[in-house]
Amino acid sequence: MPDEAALRDALQKVRDPEIGESIVDLGLVESIRCSPQGVQVTLIPTSATCPMADVMIDDAAEALRRTCPEGTPVDVRMDWDIPWSPARLSPALKARFGW
Repeated sequence: MPDEAALRDALQKVRDPEIGESIVDLGLVESIRCSPQGVQVTLIPTSATCPMADVMIDDAAEALRRTCPEGTPVDVRMDWDIPWSPARLSPALKARFGW
């Protein structure tokens, strides 16, 4: 089973479909849990009305499935109760966006 770092690397390649940046760099990955029972990832949206949440969930799940052994259960969910803010951005994106 891949460790959290390998799973985070896989998620690094997943882009927010509207912004075009990595969901990791945008701070949308709230948690990654890896156990013998499978992988669970919680994402947060950049807005309460994020129209592309389902796309991000599907893309993240597919990236994780490509990283995990075949048949590993993968569960990716969106937690709509956790607010996103620019403080969650990676330092590189903060600098590029001027925050």
